Amino acid sequence: MRTQTLHWTSSLFLVVTLGVAGCPKDDGGEETGGDSTGSSGGETSATMSASSTSASTTASTTDSTTASTTATSTDTEPGTISATETGTTGTEPQPNGAMCDDDAGCESGLCYQVGPLPGICGECKSDADCADITGGGCSIPNPLSTPPQGAHCNMGEPGQGCETTDVCAEGVCAVVLDVPGILTASTCGECATDADCMDGDLCSPTYDVLMLSGENVCVAPGTVPDGTGCALDGNGDMACESGHCAGADVLGVAMLGVCNPCEVDADCNDGETCELPSIDLMMGLVPGGCVAM
Repeated sequence: MRTQTLHWTSSLFLVVTLGVAGCPKDDGGEETGGDSTGSSGGETSATMSASSTSASTTASTTDSTTASTTATSTDTEPGTISATETGTTGTEPQPNGAMCDDDAGCESGLCYQVGPLPGICGECKSDADCADITGGGCSIPNPLSTPPQGAHCNMGEPGQGCETTDVCAEGVCAVVLDVPGILTASTCGECATDADCMDGDLCSPTYDVLMLSGENVCVAPGTVPDGTGCALDGNGDMACESGHCAGADVLGVAMLGVCNPCEVDADCNDGETCELPSIDLMMGLVPGGCVAM
């Protein structure tokens, strides 16, 4: 599965390099912001390596002419999709976690598209697919995990995917991760805005970058430690212990708020410069800080 993960990650970097933002999504897997996941629905074209092992064509003519052609493709590279084609039957459907082009390529009949990136077979594409399975929401696929994980149904627990608050066991459904044109992840959490919190608490995001998830929680002002998520375009500075909610770059296409000792060089001591936090798809949040020049 390692190779498959690298294929997906390479595709992500290729998409960013080419400036792709907002390719059409497969119907039923569309990601909705706010109170959706698909990722909240879902905002991926399959990489397949195969070697043709045999091809034979036999033709004979009597009163009529008949022709038959068979071809078999196999993939022996670990972690990549293997397929068998015979005549007009097409590619064999793949199990959950495998990359796919469309629903027909999956055993489950559900290929979850994440923006312009390769799709992944899973057990759901929307909350409706989970009504008779768990009664909860649909968590978006995670191609960065080992092995890659397809979209799956949950019980509406905090931090799990959703499209509406109806599927959350408690709290509300709200966007926690948003990378425009690539993915939007909505999850069940304590709040969507400060108004959902009590006693002057603030609604602040926590990120689980490696799981492409997170949760919005209510926090007391000035209590969020450095290296932890914060609302970049909201109450972030008030929520952070340091008083600084700095932008962490996501592949040059989005910024996530992260509490940091500084936002600009002026926030540091003489002879120091401000290093901003960053997002690494393999390491997660990478804190910044004041460093010697």
